[in-house]
Amino acid sequence: MRTQIAALAAGALAATALSLPAQAAPAKVRFRAPVYVDSTLAGSEGFVLYSPVSKKLVYATHEGTTLLYRGGVTGGPVGTGGFVGNYRNQVNMWTSGDTGRTWDRLDFHGTGFFTDPAVNTGFSDPDLTTDSAGTVYGSGISLVNDALFSSRDGGVTWPTGTVQCHEGDRPWLAGGRPGEVFLSTDSSTEGHIIVRSTDYGATCSSTSSKAEGDGFYGYGKIFLDPKNGSLYQPAQIGKGLGVIELPHAQAAFDSGNPPPFTPHLAVRQTTFNTFWTAVMAIDSAGTIYLVWTTDDRDPKATSGCNGAASPVANSVMLVTSTNGGRAWSAPRVVAHPGTTVAWPWVIAGDKGEADVAWYQYDRVADLDCAPDAAALRVKNARISGLTTGRVTQQDSDVLGRPMHYGQLCISGTACVATGKDRRLGEFFTLAPDARGCVMVATGDTTRTDPLTGGPLPTARPLFTVQTAGRSLTGKDCSVTAASVKAPVAVPPLPGPVTLPPPGNGSLAATGLPWALPALGLLLLAVGARRRRAGMLHG
Repeated sequence: MRTQIAALAAGALAATALSLPAQAAPAKVRFRAPVYVDSTLAGSEGFVLYSPVSKKLVYATHEGTTLLYRGGVTGGPVGTGGFVGNYRNQVNMWTSGDTGRTWDRLDFHGTGFFTDPAVNTGFSDPDLTTDSAGTVYGSGISLVNDALFSSRDGGVTWPTGTVQCHEGDRPWLAGGRPGEVFLSTDSSTEGHIIVRSTDYGATCSSTSSKAEGDGFYGYGKIFLDPKNGSLYQPAQIGKGLGVIELPHAQAAFDSGNPPPFTPHLAVRQTTFNTFWTAVMAIDSAGTIYLVWTTDDRDPKATSGCNGAASPVANSVMLVTSTNGGRAWSAPRVVAHPGTTVAWPWVIAGDKGEADVAWYQYDRVADLDCAPDAAALRVKNARISGLTTGRVTQQDSDVLGRPMHYGQLCISGTACVATGKDRRLGEFFTLAPDARGCVMVATGDTTRTDPLTGGPLPTARPLFTVQTAGRSLTGKDCSVTAASVKAPVAVPPLPGPVTLPPPGNGSLAATGLPWALPALGLLLLAVGARRRRAGMLHG
């Protein structure tokens, strides 16, 4: 596999170079200096979107209960106290009216809850989407429930929802007609399914469509293609990957008996070094983009975690389909930097226009046992012409600095109990702003506790947006850059955080602060028995 991947990378890069015609270089893609959305609340697995209804940005993140870093809990008392004092058993939510330069926490009638807890309960697994009328939908779970809630005024108020759209885990959302939203979930009784709400999230359908089958399983964010009405989700299919499809999804649910999803294989065999094996997007013409990062190993060496085969430099890969997943392009190497890359995300705009971002170490490292000094950055590739053969790609360092050092624990909620670092969760996301310029929502772990100088127990939400170069819809992103005066930017740090020696504040085996609300602990215990293979990803 190592030889095959290397050959594939070299061949794809050579073919790309030969295909590029002589043309004027596009304006360089650049991003604004990043800002912290919040200096206290947790901020991993975040989503951001632009609402044309309110003209605001909406940002949602995992509250952090299952992303706590045990070393941060013991070494960061101020940060730990802030986490406990702000805990609401809801995903964290903010809005911004100045293109993301400053952010305001949502506050439900001065209670400290972000939205009405009667319709929104669940600390993890946020997602955001909109329907065709601009209604914003959000999700959250407590490991035993899928909460679904909505805002018809662009994220300002969230009056409608249900704390139990369905029993399940890791919901993903896709908006449809006004008042309509689809939700995928891993049900402990029904398997991987899709349900639907047609009343702005107040209730969800009792009928569902099966999103798994013989040799395939849907993973990750779902998409409704407005061109053909199909609902899609990335999927692991055998030893490869592709997408699964529910054709004419709205009519299928209207019938009261939606059929199961159908798989479409894109790549017959590959490897993955992420839990969410692949991520997809759909452009305005219906082109599907599928990205993933490979898990390349040297079987003759055993320097991987726990004596596993040694990791070698891996790649960010991309395939496309212009006919609903029935035929696919050859795999394209988006990045092969000679180090370790992980957790890619992709968004799309006009036909053939896509943006791919990923986390990139400064060395080859096994994610679960990367050395403390291993620096992680957000990298980005702006790709044009993917459906025309006139392909251009611009790479950039999004933040201009590392946003994390050390391991990315991949053991689910077991990371908390064993004291490993899972503060970044398992993904970060991109979204287009009002002009189609790329927004980035990522966690950041480089801030330290003001009392001890040790690591904080949770990541902090970080935001930036493209402010130069061409947007995904052909606009000039520099126009957005000049619209509002910038505040003080996030200061770079000189190096990795040093963990102070353990003291008398050692925790029990859960790795959670003793003051964590009892409800959260109960839900963790219940959910721990539910995840496939005993691994939680909440």
